[in-house]
Amino acid sequence: MTSQLTVALLVQAIGSAFAVGALLLLTLTLLPASRSVARQLWPVLASEAAILAVGALPWLLPPHAVLALLLVAAARIGYESGSVHGLTVEKSFRVTHGLLLVAVTGVSWFATTIPFLWAAALVTAAALAVAWLSLDKSITGSWARFTVFPVLPLAAFSHAASDPRLWALLVLAFFLVEMFDSFSLLGGKLYGRTPLVPRLSPRKTWEGLATGVCATLIALLSLVAWLGLPLLPMLIAGVVVVISAIGGDLLGSLAKRQAGVKDYPAVMTVQGGLLDIADAWLVAGPCLAGLAVLQGWI
Repeated sequence: MTSQLTVALLVQAIGSAFAVGALLLLTLTLLPASRSVARQLWPVLASEAAILAVGALPWLLPPHAVLALLLVAAARIGYESGSVHGLTVEKSFRVTHGLLLVAVTGVSWFATTIPFLWAAALVTAAALAVAWLSLDKSITGSWARFTVFPVLPLAAFSHAASDPRLWALLVLAFFLVEMFDSFSLLGGKLYGRTPLVPRLSPRKTWEGLATGVCATLIALLSLVAWLGLPLLPMLIAGVVVVISAIGGDLLGSLAKRQAGVKDYPAVMTVQGGLLDIADAWLVAGPCLAGLAVLQGWI
């Protein structure tokens, strides 16, 4: 499947999808019934253009440039996560978390796969156990939750990104996550009524979820028709991406709710912090890459 799927083709698909989204939003703006909601979404669409460019275009660069960008992103994610986790225990973890994530990202990039998987499994089990047993406002619990997210997902993402054969799958995951998130937001704004997970993410609705799933399915079928990709593997990929994206989004929301904040420290006024933007992709990307390896798609 990956022989038919390249980063360059996916960049074209992302550009086409953005144009279709802009046309749809323009149509909704012209309709009286949806005009007020659609007008609120134009700033989101403008910021989405920047997100799509930053998320997709770097994968056209050589590996050392991709690693450098990942290290910069890791430092920023550590800063944001440290800011939010620090609020829970009334301490500042911005520097320590940032340095730790940079180190973890670099080590994961150069690690061999089998030792990496064993280490990740052991750390995951230990972090989950400590997070379960610790108090919400304890420093030990804060470090355990930070390890569960974003340390482990970012480590897995960096390890997957070290293999250029998996880049197209990481970009595919990015494309599907953005389709799912964007249309979930649109559906929730237009006719969302029923909260999905009110305690963790009060703005998400079942109606928005259904809209996002439908948009993701349309995107998948369009790729299948355009590139002649096998239908069943693409549908399986879509299911994995949607489920893991929801999980990543909820993990990202958990720390914010415990700290009593709406967003991570902002990099974009409309979108919030880098973790607000990339939380779902950090989980969905490695999950799709892992599925591809297990299924022999590469």
